[in-house]
Amino acid sequence: MKLSGVSILLLIVLGLLIMQSLGGVLQIKSYQRAVRRVHQLGNVGMGQRRGKFFDGHIAIIACDNDGIITGAEALDGPGLWARFHPVDSFLGQPLVGSSIFDLLKLTESLDKKEWKRWQGYIRAMEALEVRLTDRELTREQEAFMETKRGKQGKRLR
Repeated sequence: MKLSGVSILLLIVLGLLIMQSLGGVLQIKSYQRAVRRVHQLGNVGMGQRRGKFFDGHIAIIACDNDGIITGAEALDGPGLWARFHPVDSFLGQPLVGSSIFDLLKLTESLDKKEWKRWQGYIRAMEALEVRLTDRELTREQEAFMETKRGKQGKRLR
């Protein structure tokens, strides 16, 4: 049996789709394991920065009830080869043992480009701050939540 050019092309596309699906499953499993590891260290906050090609990341930060960071991991790197790894510093400051409140104050003086670079870490610390202090959401966070609601105005939760 001889395959035509179209059949070969369809087999290649099918193979690529299967590989993409397997890669997605592996990344989800890696994410779940990282969340479990970090959750054992305390309260967990997660944030992400979407990148155009290879510059995005996901940050998972754990802290105690006083806001002192007990551990952090990040996923960054090109696609399928990206793995979660421990993070030691943030803006030149040691991460573990620092207060999320102090680190968030440091981010207030960042310009827009630097803020975008560290956006995943900042979002993770903001999530922890909201959880620990039960403060109201900022206008920016409110706007973000509004964009995530459906056309009928449904809440996310």
